[in-house]
Amino acid sequence: MAANKGQSAIKRFIGNKNVVTILGIAASIGILVVGYFIRVNNSVSTTSIPFAKRSLEARKIIVDGDVGNVRVSQNYIQSAGNIVTSAEEVMGKAVAYYSDIPAGSLFYSTSIMDPESLPNAAFKNIGEGNTIYSLSVDGSKTYSNSIRPGDYIDLYMSTNDPFTEDNIVFGKFIESIKVLGVKSDFGQNILKNGANYGIPNQLLFSVNSEDFLTLKNAELLGIELVPVLHNENYTKEGDTRNTKVDEGYLMSIIESQITHDI
Repeated sequence: MAANKGQSAIKRFIGNKNVVTILGIAASIGILVVGYFIRVNNSVSTTSIPFAKRSLEARKIIVDGDVGNVRVSQNYIQSAGNIVTSAEEVMGKAVAYYSDIPAGSLFYSTSIMDPESLPNAAFKNIGEGNTIYSLSVDGSKTYSNSIRPGDYIDLYMSTNDPFTEDNIVFGKFIESIKVLGVKSDFGQNILKNGANYGIPNQLLFSVNSEDFLTLKNAELLGIELVPVLHNENYTKEGDTRNTKVDEGYLMSIIESQITHDI
């Protein structure tokens, strides 16, 4: 009987509109108070983030001496949105090519980039006395966009043989070429482990002046040059081999047509 009376009292208490109103107001106030303390905590809570100790010009590779640390509020970091919060994310990156970073400035994700993403990154890896050759390609010639900077390839040549009544000749022309850059159809770099910015349009690699002249003559004669990608071991062993013309007969085909056209 006492239990029933207690339950009835609780039901009447809960069913009382004034009680419900008071409880609702109390809950609302509690939510406002909690939200207020969260905002206050964010505004006064600070964390250490990297900043530029000196002025950094566009394209500069960021090293340890360029970076300091400063404490800023969590609230400021959240409101800015794209602030870099870790020094590890900055070290070794390049300042974006379209702007400098002033001394004392924080680092933003839009102001730094991978060095390989710089427009002319490939030109920093040219051997002494060599020059860059740009080979026109497409998605098919690059094995559905499988060729990346750092890979070693061979160049095969396809053309009509002027010595044997227009028979087609196809064979390895130049071997062991290191790809220094892959440009998309929009002129952006396609990286080894980065995003795909479109369909490959140009393969960039370094060759000596003689090979450059040979390749350019072949291009002007309309001879097709086909990049051939091998397995991973071929790329790993690439530094131990020299880039060289592999087939003298194919070279003679180019030379004969140049002499004939002159």
